[in-house]
Amino acid sequence: MKDKQTHKQDAKQLALSFVAYSSASIFGPLLIIGGIGWLFDKWLDTGPLILIISVFIAFIVTNILLFKKIKMINKLIDKYKYQSLEKAKQESSREDEQDNPEKNQNINK
Repeated sequence: MKDKQTHKQDAKQLALSFVAYSSASIFGPLLIIGGIGWLFDKWLDTGPLILIISVFIAFIVTNILLFKKIKMINKLIDKYKYQSLEKAKQESSREDEQDNPEKNQNINK
């Protein structure tokens, strides 16, 4: 029972951390790079041209950051699946040994 609660908490923490990271990786570059573009527009009096270019650059940076994070999460999910499968195999082999002790004694002879 405790093991299931731990998995639920881990999944919830992973989801919350992904949402927080996604928000930061979207708004962070947009505010920083977009803010720099806005300042250059004001300084050079170019209108919204540099702001538009900087927002486009921020969009590219955001996609790169999110792609890297999703790639890492997929690796973690695959690792967790592998560990779960190995654990299930071990448990089923233990149950088989407990259910069929006569068969195991014949194998050992």
